[in-house]
Amino acid sequence: MVYTAETFLSFRQHIIFAFFLRLALILYGNYHDRISQVPYTDVDYKVFTDASRYVLNNESPYQRHTYRYTPILSWLLIPNLLIDICFGKILFSLIDIFAGILIKFIIKHCVMSYGRNLNDSKIESVSNFGMIVWLYNPITIGIATRGNSDSIAGFLVLLTLYLLQCKKWYFVAGIVHGLAIHVRIYPLMYSLALFLFLSDYSENPNSLSKESKEVQKTDRSTKRTIFRMEYLLYFFPNIDQLKLMSGCILSLVLLTSLFYFLYGYQFLYESYIYHFLRKDMRHNFSLYFYLQYLTAGVKIDLWQKMLITLPQFILIAVFSFKFGLNKLSLNFAILMITCVFVTYNSVITSQYFVWILAILPLCIWQIRLSRNTSLLLGLIWIGAQALWLLSAYLLEFQGLNMFLYIWLNSVSFFCANIACMAKVIEGFTTGVKVKVL
Repeated sequence: MVYTAETFLSFRQHIIFAFFLRLALILYGNYHDRISQVPYTDVDYKVFTDASRYVLNNESPYQRHTYRYTPILSWLLIPNLLIDICFGKILFSLIDIFAGILIKFIIKHCVMSYGRNLNDSKIESVSNFGMIVWLYNPITIGIATRGNSDSIAGFLVLLTLYLLQCKKWYFVAGIVHGLAIHVRIYPLMYSLALFLFLSDYSENPNSLSKESKEVQKTDRSTKRTIFRMEYLLYFFPNIDQLKLMSGCILSLVLLTSLFYFLYGYQFLYESYIYHFLRKDMRHNFSLYFYLQYLTAGVKIDLWQKMLITLPQFILIAVFSFKFGLNKLSLNFAILMITCVFVTYNSVITSQYFVWILAILPLCIWQIRLSRNTSLLLGLIWIGAQALWLLSAYLLEFQGLNMFLYIWLNSVSFFCANIACMAKVIEGFTTGVKVKVL
């Protein structure tokens, strides 16, 4: 991967410019909503605001139909009603900016710890590049400025990685990890990788010989398989792992107890249980959406549900062991776990891609792909999305029967994701000599 040391803007200027870019899009979104048939603002933003109205009246946010989020979100967006309707969008955009800052700090720490033959200017260039990839990504910008809250979960995941790797505050990292799970359930799938990262059996780059510190492909540096009996030893926690676990459990128990006391079983069902039982018959990117659509009134057997979820869980476990048991590849483990979870999930919407894009910048400096290969993979991924979106538009706004075509495009998108993951894994290295122009 090639990086450019020279940039047109300083770190502070990038932060300011990226924020005002988001602010401009928020203002444009208000105008767009007034003149267009297709609104710019996310439909969930109105749900958040309505839930905040109930909270402001000392009622449960779950009285708002389809509000299936943490009560914290409805509390945070009360200023939507008291100050300005755009407050939430500005808040999400600010969190977006702070996520970019965390990305820079995490990359800088990892490159300083594990990078090879890099001086200060090169380290700064590499970390700035990762930050810029996030700050100016049109998908992440659009998600935040449309009023989607997924930037919060992404920020909390990044904060967990920062506390774990840069600060080594394992108990605090556990608290933040528990908060991330409370806000959005998906960070739960990172727990095994985070646990194994702190294992006494995790490979430590500081103990490697000089020869071992040369650029290595991960498939040669850590030959591990989940079928070895010695892996059972990895589940006996050390002090650091106990700190992480206790922080996470404490955070989850306190938050769950507080909101159960305030809002009762409805909080448990809407925030947690619903997402495990969810069966979305509306068209989405998932490989399984057409199956759910055709079997909407049919009871699915347990073995059929297992066949759908088993590949996802197996791959998450494999990547947790493969990359989590290596001090140099925790971020890549989180990236691959996220990709697997999203690709194989029974429901996939556009905001799920933010989960991937939040972690991707952390790993770019360790992925060796040519410029042409990177461009080709990007075109394949975007092209597969574009075909799906075209079919969905013809169904949603033109009233054409496009369900079969949407499913075929979902299959194509699934294959595109698998191809991209395979190529990225092939190009990943635990230590990399970064070429800076």
